[in-house]
Amino acid sequence: MSCRASIDLHSHSTASDGALTPAALINKAVQAGIKTLALTDHDTVAGLKEAQAAAKNHDIKLINGIELSTRWDNKTIHIVGLNINPEHDIILAASQRLSALREARAIKIGEKLAKAGIDNAYIEAKKIAGDGTVTRQHFSQVIINNGRAKNQTDVFKRFLVKNKPGYVSVMWPGLDETIQCINTAGGIAVIAHPLRYKITATKLRKLITDFKACGGKAIEVVTGNNHKPDIELASSYAKQFAIAASVGSDFHNEQTAWGQLGKLANLPRDLT
Repeated sequence: MSCRASIDLHSHSTASDGALTPAALINKAVQAGIKTLALTDHDTVAGLKEAQAAAKNHDIKLINGIELSTRWDNKTIHIVGLNINPEHDIILAASQRLSALREARAIKIGEKLAKAGIDNAYIEAKKIAGDGTVTRQHFSQVIINNGRAKNQTDVFKRFLVKNKPGYVSVMWPGLDETIQCINTAGGIAVIAHPLRYKITATKLRKLITDFKACGGKAIEVVTGNNHKPDIELASSYAKQFAIAASVGSDFHNEQTAWGQLGKLANLPRDLT
């Protein structure tokens, strides 16, 4: 279930763990027929200036965004902030704090992978990341390059999830603090890919309840996979909790077939 969409409100660049520079991402979005794009790099706004400059040369509207890591019920949840002021002190402080947490995690992941026989993983991940923040996606590429896994799915299953050799837990800021950060910066808080967290329906409803109580405004209803049952389920949550619906591919690279720019189903018409 896919089509060409003109709006994509979740994408990544080399400022975090995407494969394209912010300017190249804009060019790719234009080629895909997108008219409105949000750049939502993980825990950083570093790519937005370059992306905005590139967008001025094309018929595309760029929305300033970010994807913040947060802790809820002892699980990592991602909250997208749309239409934020990227120069607001609260966003800059949050980005700095989260970048430090990610760097500390990256060093620990490198140490754990060394014990599993993958030497210099942190150094190699740092090379791949370049000026961007080192993420698990970068370690994933290192592990694949070492011939220890076939693809990213294989990597995460065998190395980077709980109880596996390269897993490191992080105490991200709480849900309330994260949403307050986005709201204070003038943005709209959105639960990213709500059906990917491997939690029960009861817990997901509790998450959305807590999210809304903290000032959250929307959930992603259409994501990269475009499965009709998932869209219908996410739509039902948006209606049940009277919150808005968002659409985003979560684009990182051209190799991930399910998360391509613009290849998204339309939002159901009865949603805000």
